[in-house]
Amino acid sequence: MPTRILAIARKEFYQIWRDKRSLSLLLFVPAFMLFAFGFALSLDVTHVQLAIVDRDRTDDSRNFVQTFLHTDYFDLAGEFSTIAEAERLIERGDADVVLIVPIGFGKKILAKESVDVQALVDGDNSNSATAAASYVEFFAQNYSSLIRAKTLAQRGATLVQPIEYRPRIWFNPELKSSKFLVPGLMGFTLIVASVISTALAVVREKERGTMEQLIVSPVSSAEFLIGKLAPYALTACGMAVFIIVSGWLFFDIPVKGNPFILSAALFFFIIGGLGMGLMISTIAQTQEAAFFIAITATLLPTQILSGFIIPIENMPLPLQVVTTIVPAKYLLAVLRDVLLKDAPFLAYWQSFMGVVIFAALTMTVAIKRLGKTL
Repeated sequence: MPTRILAIARKEFYQIWRDKRSLSLLLFVPAFMLFAFGFALSLDVTHVQLAIVDRDRTDDSRNFVQTFLHTDYFDLAGEFSTIAEAERLIERGDADVVLIVPIGFGKKILAKESVDVQALVDGDNSNSATAAASYVEFFAQNYSSLIRAKTLAQRGATLVQPIEYRPRIWFNPELKSSKFLVPGLMGFTLIVASVISTALAVVREKERGTMEQLIVSPVSSAEFLIGKLAPYALTACGMAVFIIVSGWLFFDIPVKGNPFILSAALFFFIIGGLGMGLMISTIAQTQEAAFFIAITATLLPTQILSGFIIPIENMPLPLQVVTTIVPAKYLLAVLRDVLLKDAPFLAYWQSFMGVVIFAALTMTVAIKRLGKTL
């Protein structure tokens, strides 16, 4: 029995090496996705292109403008004398925000009067526009507080803040989006390694007519399944290790929690992915059909409905209900609690059990369906 299993596994490893499409799915795509999402994709809004229209041109207006430019939040896109010039810049997409300082700004500041400052924000990207508007409001209010404090100091009084706000951010103090995205990449890439590649491998046997040869051979169903799935299981495990090590080396995401629970969650998710791949292979008759079904059933839900990029609590209630059948949702909850928080097991045991149920359910159904053809 071990000899037959090794023979099937050796054949599958050789087939993976010869099939450039499978090889790229298993090696190139996960590595590309990791570094593309980790380095290129960022949810952090910085270096907003800011155009300035200073119609006052006094020392006070220049000091006000400089408070925006001495940070990483804004980059100077240009200074203009008329609003029309700045508007053309924002229409071309060369500026995200136009800050308009009105005539009489300095005079009103000296007279201790309020002054209206306008900001035109490009709303094409709602996320960036919301963040940019918040940045402008923050710096404007901060400058107002400085003026208020200076005025009170001149009168011999001090500015007392009724509430002093001191935030302390846990688990991701730098608020790096990579620490939010990289754990989600594990579920995303393991889907590629387990579901899609397994489905294609079994359907390939159907297309080439070798499935009938296996049926009449002395190989049992269990031997076929173990030998067929072992290469993809090992590859997926290696991929998980690669992402964990890369996350630690390149994105400063060490494993803070229990490594055994982390390994168990990944193992059960891989088993579940292999089972789903087998289920798809019992439905599809061609590799193209298997690839389409696998993409529709796994990659798209994992990317959109698992909380990988969009937080589930921000989704409409009907979609939140749909996410309960997305297995990557439960893996992501475990990964973020273990990798980033070192949370106790009681905090995520339900998500862990969701991964276990996914593995047991898909593998059981897949074996029953595939057993009818072997």
